[in-house]
Amino acid sequence: MKIAKFATAAVAVVLLALGACGCGPHTVPVSGKIVVDGEPAENIRVVFQSAAGGDQVAPVAMGLTDKNGEYSLRLAQTNKKGVVPGPYAVFLSWSDPNASENPIEGETEAAECPYNLPPRANSGELRFEVGDKGESAADFTFDSSEEPANVPVGI
Repeated sequence: MKIAKFATAAVAVVLLALGACGCGPHTVPVSGKIVVDGEPAENIRVVFQSAAGGDQVAPVAMGLTDKNGEYSLRLAQTNKKGVVPGPYAVFLSWSDPNASENPIEGETEAAECPYNLPPRANSGELRFEVGDKGESAADFTFDSSEEPANVPVGI
């Protein structure tokens, strides 16, 4: 009887310890939409890189827009849904779904970006603050009539 109580108590302690430590950093859901010249932008790689200073830099999060220009983010290293709350620099680049790589020459052949993304879309100039409860409107809208287009193609 004492062994059964001890075993039950040991299991409870282990479960509490696992629950307390969690699995990786605390994340919150982040999703949004990319619109260029009034149209949803498909195959835009969205990267959130921590803009926080100090020792506690949040992991990089990434997503890819669908045909409606919508995306949701996941941690790049673990693929865990969401983002760690905090300030981020945002990088956007078009990812050619039909790109082909030439392994002998080390070159990648990709089509030209079909969207007029401005240079600031991939310069780190875009910023976004992720709150403690997450964000469902991490939207970015661009109008090429207001700024020049020139974003490199991503892979």
